[in-house]
Amino acid sequence: MAAIGAFTILKLFYDTYRLQKDTSGYLANCENVKVGMTLEAAKKVMGDYNYYERANRSEIWTFYNNEKTKQYFLTYPAPFAASEGTWIHFDPQTQLVTGVTCGEK
Repeated sequence: MAAIGAFTILKLFYDTYRLQKDTSGYLANCENVKVGMTLEAAKKVMGDYNYYERANRSEIWTFYNNEKTKQYFLTYPAPFAASEGTWIHFDPQTQLVTGVTCGEK
């Protein structure tokens, strides 16, 4: 039983380390994403395709702001204790990046 507990704790530490490594990479890559580039190019810059097989990948979110305009954006995991992560806003019609939020460093 102790072996299961030890394995679980080691796995938790490893998963936390891996998540922090991924989020640090997202923050570093975010600086290279520019408004006006294609969503496909932004995903390549962010390294999205390197992470597709794991849970620590981008997700598409939508919300309505006060003007009832639907907003679309990719969100990437935030580093530990950060107030916000990385967001890439885009226009679904043109597939162009319309805004970038590069979270806390």
